[in-house]
Amino acid sequence: MVRMVFEKVKKQNVSDHVFSALRQEIIKGTYAGGTRLPSAAALGGQFGVSIATIKGALNKLVALGLIETKNGQGSFVLEFNPNRYLEQLSDFFLTGSDISEITEFRFFFEMEAARLAIKKGSEKNFKRMEDILRQMDEAARARDMELHGRLDYEFHLEIIRAAGNNVFVLVYEVTRQMFRQHTTILNEEFFKKAIGQKEGEDVHWRLLRAIREKNIAACRDCYVEMLYFREVPPNY
Repeated sequence: MVRMVFEKVKKQNVSDHVFSALRQEIIKGTYAGGTRLPSAAALGGQFGVSIATIKGALNKLVALGLIETKNGQGSFVLEFNPNRYLEQLSDFFLTGSDISEITEFRFFFEMEAARLAIKKGSEKNFKRMEDILRQMDEAARARDMELHGRLDYEFHLEIIRAAGNNVFVLVYEVTRQMFRQHTTILNEEFFKKAIGQKEGEDVHWRLLRAIREKNIAACRDCYVEMLYFREVPPNY
C-alpha cells in the first residue's frame, strides 16, 4: 500500500486542506485506480486531525467520483477521468487554493488570448462583445446577479474566440464548468459596483477598449483589476 507523508495541517480550514491534499495525490496518480486508501484512523494520524475530519474529506472525494467506499473494505480510488472531474468540480467544492490556482491560470491564459485578439480580432467579435456588455449592464440594473455572471463568462469566451485559435477555445470550453464557477465567485465582488455604474465605466468595457486600441498594458491592468483584487498580481 502507498504511504504518503502529509504535512500536519493547521486547525483552520482543516477539512479543505485534507480534501485538497488527497485529491491532488489521486490526480497526480500517486494512488492508482483500484488502490485502497489508508484507513481513516491511519490518515488521521498522518494529517494530525480527527477521524471525523478525514471522513468528511473522503465524502467529498466520493461526491467528485474520485473514490468509492465499500462497507467493511475501505475506500478505493477510481480510475481518474479528467473530463468528468472538471465537469463536476465546480458543482461541489472549490477551496481557497483552487480559486487562487484558477486565477493564476486564467491571468496568463487570457492575457495571451488578449494579445492574439489584438492581432486577429474582427469587428464581428468586438460587436458581439459590445452586445454582451450591454446585456450585462441591463442585468446589473435588474439586479440579476446570476445572469450577470453567465454573461461575464460569455464575454471572456468571446475574447478567446477573437484570438482566432481553436485550441484556445477548446481549452476554455472543456474547462467551462470550472471557469463558470470561478467567474461567478469573482462576480459577487463586482456586482454591487456594477449596479451603480454607467455604461462604459465597468472594467469589462475598459478591457474591450484596450483590445480595440491594441493597448496590451491597459489589458493587463484590466485583468489585474478583475482577477487579483484579493491577491498580489504576478509580475508579468
